[in-house]
Amino acid sequence: MRLLLLICAFLVAAPLAAQDDLRLAMSGAFQPFSTTDEGGNLVGFDADIATVLAERMGYRPVLVQNDWAAIQAGLKTGKYEMICGSMAITDERLKTMHFTLPYYVSGAQVFARPGTTSMQGLRVGVSEDSTYAKYIKTHVAEFPDCTITQFGSEAEIVAAVTTNKLDAFVSDRIVGGFYVKKGGADIAPYGPLLYEEACGIAARKDEPELVRKANAALFEIVQDGTYARIYDKWVGVQPDLDVLLKSWGDFQQHIPHEEAKTEPTEVSKEKPGFADTVKSMLPLFRTGAILTIELSLLTAVIALLLGTLIGIGSTAANPLVARLSQGYILVVRGTPLLVQLFIAYYGLATVLNDAAGSEVITAFGAALIALVINTGAYNAETMRGGIRSVDKGQWEAAASLGMTRMKTMRRVVLPQAFRNSVASLGNNLVVLIKDTSLVGAITLIELTYTARNVVFQSGHPFLPFVVAAVFYLFIITTVDFGMKGWERRMMRSLGGKRAIA
Repeated sequence: MRLLLLICAFLVAAPLAAQDDLRLAMSGAFQPFSTTDEGGNLVGFDADIATVLAERMGYRPVLVQNDWAAIQAGLKTGKYEMICGSMAITDERLKTMHFTLPYYVSGAQVFARPGTTSMQGLRVGVSEDSTYAKYIKTHVAEFPDCTITQFGSEAEIVAAVTTNKLDAFVSDRIVGGFYVKKGGADIAPYGPLLYEEACGIAARKDEPELVRKANAALFEIVQDGTYARIYDKWVGVQPDLDVLLKSWGDFQQHIPHEEAKTEPTEVSKEKPGFADTVKSMLPLFRTGAILTIELSLLTAVIALLLGTLIGIGSTAANPLVARLSQGYILVVRGTPLLVQLFIAYYGLATVLNDAAGSEVITAFGAALIALVINTGAYNAETMRGGIRSVDKGQWEAAASLGMTRMKTMRRVVLPQAFRNSVASLGNNLVVLIKDTSLVGAITLIELTYTARNVVFQSGHPFLPFVVAAVFYLFIITTVDFGMKGWERRMMRSLGGKRAIA
């Protein structure tokens, strides 16, 4: 009963965003604009700007981390109200989103090894789904015979450079320079800027008033000096306000001229601490491990029940029930878990939340649904095999004693099927634990995504993943010993003498 209440709490009774919350998303993978500190909090220029603007607009800021490849989908499906993540304003994006006035201007820069005289035949890295990647695709002549590889972040790109997997990369002038310096890569700016770009804060097309309020707040913080203090804190130089104001004119947006109604915001000059040693990383990994374990345990229990029911259904005498069960197994096993996670989060959860008028299915709930459906299909196939392994003579013996098919299944067949399937079910559980590494794609910060965050903030390309691997190894080894102990106990209770490897 307690387990059922806990499941319901995660799926339905999760705390809802208050009306005065303003949720702003960023990738957390773009130092010095957005990253996480040693406490796992989102920090950086984008984070500070988002916080100050939300407060000036009269809201309580709630910062949300989402993978860059899915960040626009999260906005369009209502997972947050705005994106304050160094998103360049482009004609293509303006067709589907509103943007505020630009809040900073930078440009695309090629970084290459010293002594490079030509881009001919170089291995070039670029962040995925970025304006830089689109520029390379449309300006092939500037990158003759180059091998283009897309990465999830600038930290991963610089790691590829230091391990001799890349010769050059294209990134933002400020961000690329920051990661080169932090990662110690033997690489430097090559040639002039490819182009200049202005970055704005994105909102849905049905939120023009939110954009107007953000514009007014942005004008205030530029006017009272808050903007310059935040910029200097994270970039290390004073902003070129002439360039910023020119971009406002180029963007052709109405700039509010009312006098500021609030006092200038105090900006701490101290930057937060970052996890750059194993000791400082451990609290972050502990938090990620807790989420991984919670998801794994809840999924394992529900998926075992679901898998048993579907497994029974797939062996049913009723052809309709059998075909429906087998169809479920076929569809779920035939589609990637990552696709199922996106469908659950951006599809099912969005539809149900819109119908309810509030957030009844959270990211955790969507992940739990997708993992249960996926693991349930594999457990069902395992249980089907276990049921089929029971000798037909036992069915006939039970029938001769007057037992119904369901009673025979419950009292004779299922206990033996479970015993025969324990090893395979344990293997499914191990796979499930490793599959939770995909839920980072829908904003949940589990073990693997924690490792990525630590890479982004520390610049260490290797160590954080080693720490994550140790955590996974400990969890999976514990589960493995537990499952083998359970199997030995079952065999002893039945008088079995089967050796367990």
